[in-house]
Amino acid sequence: MKNRSTLVVVGKIVFGILLFSKYTVDGFVLPSSSTGNFFSKQQKCDISLLRLSEQERFGSPPSIRIAEKSKIVKNLEEDTVLEKDERESIANKEDDKFSFGQKIESIKTGVVGLLSGGIAAAPVIALHDLVFADQTIINQSAQWEFDTDMGSIEAALFAIVYRYCVRDDDNEMLEMGCIGAFVVVRTLSRVRLPTYCLSAPLSCGEPLGYFDWYMLQQVFWSGCESALLFGVSAMAINSCFEKGFISKFR
Repeated sequence: MKNRSTLVVVGKIVFGILLFSKYTVDGFVLPSSSTGNFFSKQQKCDISLLRLSEQERFGSPPSIRIAEKSKIVKNLEEDTVLEKDERESIANKEDDKFSFGQKIESIKTGVVGLLSGGIAAAPVIALHDLVFADQTIINQSAQWEFDTDMGSIEAALFAIVYRYCVRDDDNEMLEMGCIGAFVVVRTLSRVRLPTYCLSAPLSCGEPLGYFDWYMLQQVFWSGCESALLFGVSAMAINSCFEKGFISKFR
């Protein structure tokens, strides 16, 4: 009796070692990349079938074994179908993000940004180029027209990026950050240095050394233009979002 119990224990140990070694390499369990668990669904099915084989050796009723086998295979097939549906759903969502409809929404967004931003910034650009023009602006009316046209194009590009950036997020800081980034880039890129500035290190005079009064004046005007250009454009786009004229990027 004792020998029989010992043989049963040894048999179970050997069976466990064989079962464990089936899914290990060099003593480490291979995780499933699809589920993140130690065994994939197929491996779990194999384990269940091996356990049924063990039950067969110890005399489980045939009807129970057949029912359990059918249940295991059915569950595996259902899981496979669900995984396939999930993959197809994800693929459809990815395709929808870059569908023709999304391109139309981007075009609509660009048009709204172009018109709203250009119209809002035009008066301030006129003050800068026509009324308070400095010595660098020679052909004032032509410069105003050019700056307004280029500003409108910049507002259109901003509008498209803004739609992709904010998406469904209601965080106001995200919107302000997107606007602020465009304002800072446009403002600083429009500063022109006077001829009296010294280089290495840059020194232009009072009040900051790096920036003199003439450069700060450029920063002021360009900053006002940019704030209106992109701020009003963002407000117009948000209004279109609320009224349903333009759909948010999801």
